[in-house]
Amino acid sequence: MNLLALSQALGGKLQGNETLQIRRVNEIQVAGNDEISFIANPKYRKYAETTNAAALIVAEDLAVDFPNLIRLRDPYAGMVKALYLLNHHPRTPSPGIHPTAIIHPTATIASSAEVGAYVVIGPEVVVEDDAILETHTTVGAKSRIGEGSWLHPNVTIYHEIHIGKQVEIHSSTIIGSDGFGFAPSPEGIVKIPQTGTVIIHDHVEIGAGCAIDRGTIGPTEIGAWTKLDNQIHIAHNVRIGKGCLLTAQIAIAGSTTLGDYVQMGGQSGVIGHVNVGNRVSVATRGGVTRDVPDGETVGGFPSRPHKEVLKRDAYIGKIPDLMARIKALEAQLGKSENE
Repeated sequence: MNLLALSQALGGKLQGNETLQIRRVNEIQVAGNDEISFIANPKYRKYAETTNAAALIVAEDLAVDFPNLIRLRDPYAGMVKALYLLNHHPRTPSPGIHPTAIIHPTATIASSAEVGAYVVIGPEVVVEDDAILETHTTVGAKSRIGEGSWLHPNVTIYHEIHIGKQVEIHSSTIIGSDGFGFAPSPEGIVKIPQTGTVIIHDHVEIGAGCAIDRGTIGPTEIGAWTKLDNQIHIAHNVRIGKGCLLTAQIAIAGSTTLGDYVQMGGQSGVIGHVNVGNRVSVATRGGVTRDVPDGETVGGFPSRPHKEVLKRDAYIGKIPDLMARIKALEAQLGKSENE
């Protein structure tokens, strides 16, 4: 796109050469002379002096000396839109079934779906319109893959799992494996049958290497528009609301409920049988051990209001100074007693 067309598409104010051709978006440190970059954080303004980028997307009020600028109220949002316009090449299905795929005769595959090499599809599976199943993916008996969903290579869907519309599941994720259900008995440890299912609602994205266990009785459920990062474990009968954002290496223990629009930082977790309210934020490495009301921000282990965590950490940082003062006071008291 030329810079004028891009500026108009972003709803920005252009300063510079309207006819300049822009090929793609790139990071400011490495962008080339046919690429555009952005400054969303003022600390990156220094790179405007050294970048080879053809143009920059910046805030309306950012003081920066650069020949070609698109000024926006929210440069980060502008960058995201520019990515869609310039860099993003949507994956569309190539309808058909690869000759190496193994399809049970009772499965129903939409004519517009793509089934890749070495895919295995079990009995009574339904694959809806425009779904993409890439190489070495497996779908167990009586599962359903919704319209427009995209399963990357080596995804494993167990039996009787429901995947909604426009769901994207990245490589090596497993959905529907048994939950960790065991009970001690006089005869030893008895496995509790995991007879439930998993329901993934529409527009969910699940990262690589995740494990989502089926319910013991009833479903494990992930709400619409929720996004999971890589290496996340969702245990049996967990219910996650809509629009949640869970970053890497999170674990949610069994029968826990997350409300809508919950955000959790990396390596955080929630114990079993806990209710986390709507719009709760859990800081990185936070460990939730009790119910959390709507709208709270918590952190630490066990989790507590985040302001308390910051205050406690500030106190811990003062301990060496306090110890030195205590020793000095003790020395003065000891000297006074000796005198």
